[in-house]
Amino acid sequence: MSAMSATATGAAREERGRAAATPNLLWIWCDNLAYGDLGCYGNKRINTPVIDGLAESGARFTQYYIAHTVCSPSRAALLTGRQPFRTGIVDVLRPDSPTGIPSDEITLGDALRANGYATAAIGKWHLGDRTEYLPAQHGFDFYFGLPYSMDMLPTLLYRNNDIIEELPGDAVQNITERFVDEAISFMETNRDRPFFIYFNHTLPHPPINLPPERRSPGQTVYDDAIEHIDDQTGRLLAALDRMELAEETLVVFTSDNGPMGKYGDTAGLRGRIRDSYEGGIRVPLIARWPGKIPAGSVVDTPAISYDIFPTFVKLAGGKPPADRIYDGQDLWPVLSGKGDIKRDKPFFWVYLDKVTAMRKGNWKLHVSHRDSPLEIPELYDVKSDPYEARPLNERHPDIVKEMLEAIRNYEAGIPKVWSLQYPVRDPNKRNSGVRRE
Repeated sequence: MSAMSATATGAAREERGRAAATPNLLWIWCDNLAYGDLGCYGNKRINTPVIDGLAESGARFTQYYIAHTVCSPSRAALLTGRQPFRTGIVDVLRPDSPTGIPSDEITLGDALRANGYATAAIGKWHLGDRTEYLPAQHGFDFYFGLPYSMDMLPTLLYRNNDIIEELPGDAVQNITERFVDEAISFMETNRDRPFFIYFNHTLPHPPINLPPERRSPGQTVYDDAIEHIDDQTGRLLAALDRMELAEETLVVFTSDNGPMGKYGDTAGLRGRIRDSYEGGIRVPLIARWPGKIPAGSVVDTPAISYDIFPTFVKLAGGKPPADRIYDGQDLWPVLSGKGDIKRDKPFFWVYLDKVTAMRKGNWKLHVSHRDSPLEIPELYDVKSDPYEARPLNERHPDIVKEMLEAIRNYEAGIPKVWSLQYPVRDPNKRNSGVRRE
């Protein structure tokens, strides 16, 4: 290296060091990972030493929720900081959908890029597959990934706005490693400026198509998938270490909703994907930023995915735009261990245009199961009864009445949703867009 190039590199690193209060942001999202699938959340069967190490060196949330019970709305809420119905994404999108994330929504990619970040979306997107809905049109400098789940046809791999490959979605392959390779390459290219990597696994959502060397005799393919995620997370963290960026990077590891099918350990929580019971919406969240987040801390404060937008934007030195409703709050006081947050408003879970459940304080009231109203609302104290096994509505009719009134008032502000139907002409697909067996 010449003296001039060495000086330039040193200057870039010095400048990056001065900006260390503005962290790199690495968001790692699993697809349908359950609350109890990790060792640090009590799992004794699956080995997750890397992710457990993240928890030991950072913070682990015990009451972190996603904002919707299924994928597309959950991702819309995270990226916009807003309830999914505000974006018009109220259920799972599928290939050839005429809709997607609206052009006037401001994503985390948009907001962070405006504050000087290099931005990348890697892996599963699931917010529309028309060009106008892809990440490159929504704040991301770089995209490498799939518009949908691996079980949907066609299973197309994109680089930016271009289709580069059609994957055999139900076959053995190394797509997870390819995602990690691209993330590491993006880190290397942008190591001297702040970056935001929105990393989205396709695992452990089926089909679980692991490379043969990742299968373990006597172990389920689901458990192997979690251990594969752990290994690949190790590659991402090792890259940060190698580039001397670990101290400057906030890493968050979490899931987009509860498990589907017969696999997934909810740690006894009731419900799964599409349920607003705890097993469908309470997921792991681990956050590490050395020297900024106390190592080994456990955060019991309830939090929800639309809190991430104001948290990340503030850490980046910005402010959420003032021209729209935001539903979340800055989590940094509890992440840093230097304070607490007082909730401005309850959590509401909405399916289509109706509230299914509401949480206020320790109280959680269920009024519908998906789009079917319950005959009798179910009230739970989810701090003392996270398994939602002991309904308390008969003991506390006053609480039920108060929460029902809040739900009615909230629903008055939800736009009416008409079911969007469009034809699926491919004989290899079900109407849901998922490939036929």
